[in-house]
Amino acid sequence: MTLPKSSYISISLAVLIISFTGIRCSKKPEPLPPPAKVNVVRAIQTDVPIYEEFVAQTYGEADVDIRSRVEGWVVSLHFKEGSAVKKGALLYIVDDSQYQTRVDRAVSDLAAANTELVRTQNELNRVVPLVELNALSRKDLDNAVAAHDAAKAQIMAAEAALANARIEYGYTRIYAPFDGIVGISNVRVGDYVSRMGSSSVLTTISSIGSMRVRFQISEREYLRVAKLSREALDQTRQHIQLLLADNTVYPHEGEVNFANREIDPKTGTLTIEALFPNPESLLRPGLFVKVHVLLNTYPDAVMIPQRAVMQMQNISQVFTVTDSNTLKTSIVETGPKSGEGWIIRSGLMAGDRVAIVGSQSLSPNVVIEPVDTKWPDENGSVQ
Repeated sequence: MTLPKSSYISISLAVLIISFTGIRCSKKPEPLPPPAKVNVVRAIQTDVPIYEEFVAQTYGEADVDIRSRVEGWVVSLHFKEGSAVKKGALLYIVDDSQYQTRVDRAVSDLAAANTELVRTQNELNRVVPLVELNALSRKDLDNAVAAHDAAKAQIMAAEAALANARIEYGYTRIYAPFDGIVGISNVRVGDYVSRMGSSSVLTTISSIGSMRVRFQISEREYLRVAKLSREALDQTRQHIQLLLADNTVYPHEGEVNFANREIDPKTGTLTIEALFPNPESLLRPGLFVKVHVLLNTYPDAVMIPQRAVMQMQNISQVFTVTDSNTLKTSIVETGPKSGEGWIIRSGLMAGDRVAIVGSQSLSPNVVIEPVDTKWPDENGSVQ
């Protein structure tokens, strides 16, 4: 019996389908990829101090320009630039020949005045008995008394001139006014110095046992600080941190020394000065640093790393990890940042596991392999 052509076509299709089905059934199912490894931290609960950061500059406890108080040629230097000097150490000697001459002349004038005093005293002693005997007139006595008084006044003037000459002579020796670090000398041996102008500044000495650090805050920041309670204000004044140029925290806290009397109308800022101890002499005048001012403390705040928070427009969310190691999206309300941590006002509880996804493309309900990561670090820092 001959089959219709359409029947042959149907049979061929059936054979092909059966063949392909056999092939598919003979293949082994492909294994599922392993879960992605994701760093996981636990939200912590702690008291979090909130610091405001300001750019600042360091100054010595005293930065004094050493000036010449006499005119003359520098004949010697007695210090090493950049070294520590003690109070009273000799720094410079200015040519003293003319000042020594003035001292010698003043000594001579004083001697002459003393001689004149002796002469007038003798004259007065001679005149007095003669006037009593009416051998000389009363006018002669008055003249003798006046001459004697003038001689005494001349001695006082000569003594004052001698003292002034000795003072000026003393100015030819320039000494350190206190213990400190001496800077680069602006003059060398043979330079001429004067009392006025730029040439009068010979060098600068800085006392660095303690350091002054000045920074500026805006009007808004000033008003915020001014409205703090007395206790909070004392905390702010007494706990000032210093961040050095290499991003290390200076080991000693400072304290606010004073605030300027006015807001600078040109910049709209208020200058604040803090005083820092400097026992290791690490700080030097002129350093550009940052100060961290403690403005508030959040008690028992829930905190997670900033890198665990994802922000989309005005929404902040995190990936929390369930007991079955799946990701769950949680909307959170964030607060201030501290170091590399972020305060979470709501949406998380202390101990919740939070995933740090980073650049991985993960979605909710995905199973992960959690890698527990210690946070904060071993020192308890969230930096």
